[in-house]
Amino acid sequence: MSGIDDRLTGKVALITGASRGIGKQAALRLAKHGAKVVIAARTTEPRANTPGTLGDTAAELRALGCDPLVLAADLSRQEDLDRLVAATFECCDRVDILINNAAYTVGKALFSQVPELTRDQWEKGFAINVTAPLMLMTAFWESMRQHGGGLVLNVTSPAAALQPLGATIELRGSSLPANGPLYGASKAALDRMANVVAAAGAPHNIAVVGLAPGHVLTETMDETYRQQGIVGAETGAIPLGVPAAAIEYLCTIEDPMRYSGQIVDAPELVAELGLPTS
Repeated sequence: MSGIDDRLTGKVALITGASRGIGKQAALRLAKHGAKVVIAARTTEPRANTPGTLGDTAAELRALGCDPLVLAADLSRQEDLDRLVAATFECCDRVDILINNAAYTVGKALFSQVPELTRDQWEKGFAINVTAPLMLMTAFWESMRQHGGGLVLNVTSPAAALQPLGATIELRGSSLPANGPLYGASKAALDRMANVVAAAGAPHNIAVVGLAPGHVLTETMDETYRQQGIVGAETGAIPLGVPAAAIEYLCTIEDPMRYSGQIVDAPELVAELGLPTS
């Protein structure tokens, strides 16, 4: 691989939601540092208006000289989680870095308000956004402890914060409806859960960090804006390189424990440290 270093050689990184967006960019960045990369996602076949598949990410990793473990999984299903864990241990014997990036962002569920929001939508959102990260942390916890520590990085959202009535967090120019309660509530639950788990990890050198990427211009969002006649780069959305650079930094520094139990703002971190975003 050209242009890599060996900071993560011998380390195993599992990234969920890796078919596109932040997950894909995280996988590519960590592979360039020599990590063995395990990528998981639901999207294995191309979908209309949703760029990127698990196979696309795998192909780009292989082009770098990385040999990823590629696992299709629906993280709302415990049997898929069990299979993901078993396959990772069988192939790699350990996980040193766990990036919980996958999220339930299906349009209808994302925008459904009370009283239209259904119990099935609510439970699936929490299953993917909260329960799956907890189950994966639980599954790999002992392995991290036995190997002297590890890093869990949970991708959260500004939607988790309380907002004054009438306030919005929408980007300028967008005609998308406001989010319903599901996404923000699940991310708030993820943050608080991880904060408690971080305290349990401290004696074992297991860092549990939240990453707030901001409103990121993912491939899917860019396509959504395009269909509305909007240039995504002009909306004020955060370029994908910003959260990718923050993740790369957090995964390669000598002591990520100093960020454990916290929510790290990706744009602020990148600006403060002058991290390269490309």
